[in-house]
Amino acid sequence: MKGNMDRKTFLKRAGVGTAAAASLPAALGSSAAFGANLPPNGHMIGEFVAFSQAAGPASGPVGTLASPRIGMNGAVTFDAHAGWVKGGGGYELFDQAAPVPKPLKLTGQWEASGFVGYTTRNVSTGAQLNPYGLIQPGILTLRADLEGFGTGLTMMLVCNVGALGAAGGGLTGKDEGWFLEDTPYGDFEPAGVGITHLSVEGISLMRG
Repeated sequence: MKGNMDRKTFLKRAGVGTAAAASLPAALGSSAAFGANLPPNGHMIGEFVAFSQAAGPASGPVGTLASPRIGMNGAVTFDAHAGWVKGGGGYELFDQAAPVPKPLKLTGQWEASGFVGYTTRNVSTGAQLNPYGLIQPGILTLRADLEGFGTGLTMMLVCNVGALGAAGGGLTGKDEGWFLEDTPYGDFEPAGVGITHLSVEGISLMRG
């Protein structure tokens, strides 16, 4: 396939068909009935594959980048009541302004190092967000250590459910994806390519 697939095309091909962004399990047909016997352990999961962008130009571990961009994937289990999070994934840093093939500047693993907060309310209106099958729109904030890049960085995972829309309580008021603050290249915000999923309670990446 030539060129880059933008977010609208990605969601359309995933079967979502909305620019507001639905989490991937919605496109796969999750049903509320599946969650009838979920264990009451308070566990929830977050999963994502997405790109985020810093304003740039900025200097950091691998020199000055005109348009710093990171592609990142991850999976975490968290308990908002107990205040913990576990998990991680991988990342790739490159200069979006460079011609293709864009040279890889830095890559490594990342790990969740601390729980900061979790909300299921729209950040602008304060309205409660509603679950959609096994998906819970919301925002998970955590500390993240990125190998070779930075430690104790503030990360936000944002899950919107476009199938519900604003009227149905599916939009957080922030762009879907991940945010990363106070990095060597400044703050990263969603670049509009990728998808994020947060679950209802009772789902875990861990046994027990």
